[in-house]
Amino acid sequence: MLDKVVADVSEALRARGIAPARRGAPAQRDAAPKAAEPARVFVTAEMLLRRLAAAPADGPKVLELAHNELLTPAARDIADERRLTVRRQEAPVGSPAPAACPPGGQACQTAALGVVIERGGAKVAAALAGAARDGVGIVNYTQTDCWVQNALLLCRAVAGGAVRAGVLMLPHAADAMVLANKVPGIRAVQGTRADSVAAARRHFAANVLVVEHAFSTLHEMRTMVRSFAAAPPPARPPAGALMEAVDRLERQER
Repeated sequence: MLDKVVADVSEALRARGIAPARRGAPAQRDAAPKAAEPARVFVTAEMLLRRLAAAPADGPKVLELAHNELLTPAARDIADERRLTVRRQEAPVGSPAPAACPPGGQACQTAALGVVIERGGAKVAAALAGAARDGVGIVNYTQTDCWVQNALLLCRAVAGGAVRAGVLMLPHAADAMVLANKVPGIRAVQGTRADSVAAARRHFAANVLVVEHAFSTLHEMRTMVRSFAAAPPPARPPAGALMEAVDRLERQER
């Protein structure tokens, strides 16, 4: 009875020009799967003004955009009024942060930031490329396909002095913050604004920056990385009571 109902419905659909796929027939597939297009990011006037406010006053009059970032009409008006040259990266960069020297190498001990990238894409690549142009030395610690292992490798390198500081660039920051701050000697800060990152560097000697790239713009990431790399943390940070409490906890865990 059920088979007859199905046959009647199929016949009715075919009569209307809608031919259902026959049972057991292989589904038609495209010759080649299409690569997923990255989501477009529209830079509003407010976002652009924040970028410009954070940029050095005497810096070049160039506005750098990721390949999938677009200016809204109001933002374009601001760029035109300020005579900014808009430069957009045309295509994704395959390897965001090629290692300047091997992880743990002595040549990197005082000059470089170690970096781990998880599902970074073109925006992260452009931000790191811009930071490199700003003079930030970068060592890629993305050694495996597991971000947890990579993050631990980087944190231990920072704690052991193989690199001056570390940057974890992931879609979401909470997991990395929990992990990084369990490594003795690591003081991780979540990157939200360049000024708060600089304050954490000064206040409690933050030595690992966690960037939530899913919700950060290219310019914000580049500025935070540059701010984090600008100067080493003080030998005796002002947050004395905090540092003493952390030291006691770490000694207990050992």
